[in-house]
Amino acid sequence: MSNVGILGLGRFGKFWATVLSHSHTVYGFNRSVPAEPNCTLVSLEELCKLPVIFICVPMRTVPEMLKKIAPLLAPDTLVVDTCSVKMEPVRWMKEFLPESVNILATHPMFGPESAKEGLTGLPLMMHPVRMPQNQYDEWSHFFRSLGIMVVEMTPEEHDRQAALSQALTHMIGRTLNTMGIEETPIGTLWYRKLLAIAKQVEKDSPELFDDMQNLNPYALAMRKDFESAWRTVCNGLTESAHRG
Repeated sequence: MSNVGILGLGRFGKFWATVLSHSHTVYGFNRSVPAEPNCTLVSLEELCKLPVIFICVPMRTVPEMLKKIAPLLAPDTLVVDTCSVKMEPVRWMKEFLPESVNILATHPMFGPESAKEGLTGLPLMMHPVRMPQNQYDEWSHFFRSLGIMVVEMTPEEHDRQAALSQALTHMIGRTLNTMGIEETPIGTLWYRKLLAIAKQVEKDSPELFDDMQNLNPYALAMRKDFESAWRTVCNGLTESAHRG
């Protein structure tokens, strides 16, 4: 059983500590002492001595944290990000971390809520930015051993697909929450699914939503396409009403 560290023990970081604890001894660092920590807490300096460190802080704080840990990392340390966007975090890691440090880009496409029924079949994006192949294979095997579906793709392809599969979903959920949709005894199956999306998105922080939309270079085009499609549908209804 090897030692791994988690930088950031918020809602997702604590969840990720539980996932990693299946086969690793997990240590964690957080700026403030988290309530009911589920791993051994250490200082930032101690965390940076571990062979593998997972970055689980809010995306907008990643550059700051990378600059802090960069001088503390030993050669061959593996730094793994878990951000919802990939191109910018990968650029940050390559810019701020020493060349002697290995880098793995990941995005678990699930969290504490969606994994309540188990990890089997849930997708995890992985891309070896800078690391030995055998080390990449070990982590890929570990995640697969938990039943997780490992999806290998480049950061560019991830962000292109995530603009629809994730950013659009959160955009719709946030819009429905702004509308104030509520449960109703005559709600159809599909209405209940929309309500479930709204409730799920409501649990995420506004910062996560903003970063997901603003740091993904493909999200703006997605929003423009969505607005255009919405106007097309609404205009069609107006024209239909006039013809009637």
